[in-house]
Amino acid sequence: MFQGMSVKSELEAWWKAKGTAFSGELKWSEPLSRYTYYQIGGPATLLAIPRSEADIELIAQCLGVTGVKHFVLGAGSNLLISDDGFDGIVIRTAKTNIDVRRRVKNGEHENLIEAGGSAMISSVLRRAVQDGWGGLEFLAGVPGTIGGAVKMNAGTHLGETQSRLRKVTAALLSAPLTWAEYSGEDLKFQYRKNLFLPAEAIVWSTVWEITPEEPRVVKARVDETLARRKQTQPVDFPSCGSVFKNPKESGLSAWQVIDKLGLRGHRIGNAQIAEKHSNFIINLGGARARDVYGLIELVKKRAQSELGIMMQEEVIWVGPGL
Repeated sequence: MFQGMSVKSELEAWWKAKGTAFSGELKWSEPLSRYTYYQIGGPATLLAIPRSEADIELIAQCLGVTGVKHFVLGAGSNLLISDDGFDGIVIRTAKTNIDVRRRVKNGEHENLIEAGGSAMISSVLRRAVQDGWGGLEFLAGVPGTIGGAVKMNAGTHLGETQSRLRKVTAALLSAPLTWAEYSGEDLKFQYRKNLFLPAEAIVWSTVWEITPEEPRVVKARVDETLARRKQTQPVDFPSCGSVFKNPKESGLSAWQVIDKLGLRGHRIGNAQIAEKHSNFIINLGGARARDVYGLIELVKKRAQSELGIMMQEEVIWVGPGL
C-alpha cells in the first residue's frame, strides 16, 4: 500500500482506474453479517463478488499492486467475523463456478462427477438424490459450498471429504494469477483440515467418485441423515455448525467435554452454548462476535485447567484480534 493512503483510498483508486472490465459486484463498507451463517460480522472495506475467471484475474492484479489484506469467503458457514469487520478485500466466491455434472467418456457415464467450487453442498446432494449418485451422503446436513468442504475436509459421522474427492483445480491469488491442479497423493488431509491448498487459493472445480445406485436408496440415506441432524442439532438458530474439533486424544467428543464442564446452556450476551447440542454456539438474536468468542475462550481455558484437554476450534476467526 502506498505510504499515507488508507486501505479504502488505495482500493478505490485502483478499481476506478482498472476495474471497468469487472463483471461481478463491488460493495464498499458492506456488512459481512449479511453473508455468514452466524449473521455476525462488521463491514468489509471492499466486498468483491467475482463472476468469472477474468474477474478473479483482476482481483489478483489488485492484490499484487496494493498489497492489501484479503480473505476468501464462500457461503460463510464456518466463519466468525469480528464486530470491527475486515480492513481489506473480502472475495466472495459464491457466484463463480456452480456447475454440477456427471462425467461422460466415449459416450458412457463415468463414476465421477464434476462440481464447481461455488456449488452449494445442498445442491450437489439434490442432484445425487435425483440421479442416484451414491457415496456422497456423508455431506448431508453439512452447510456451505463444495470449496469449503474441500478446505475443511468436511464430513459427518458417515465419512469425510477425503474419502470421495479425486481432483481439485484452484486459482492461486498470486501476481500474476496462477492455476494449480491437485490429485492422487497431492490430496493430503487431516481431521477437518486440508494440507495442500495455499491460504490464497480459490477452489474452482472438483472431481468426486460416486457409486451409481437407485435414486430411492440414495434419498433414503440422505433423508435419514438430515432427520438425525434435525433431531440432534439446533437448526432453528444461526450458528457455524460444530464449533470445536473432537479432542480425539482424550477419548471424548467435543460436546462431552463441554458437558463435563457444566457449560451446556451457558450464555454470554445473546450467544449461547446450545441446550440441544453443546458443541454448537448459537446466535439468539443480535449476538456479537465478542460474545461467541468469549464462550469459545471459556471452554478452552476451563477444559485445559480442569480436565487437561486442549480444545481446538473448527470455526475460523476473521478480522482484528480481541
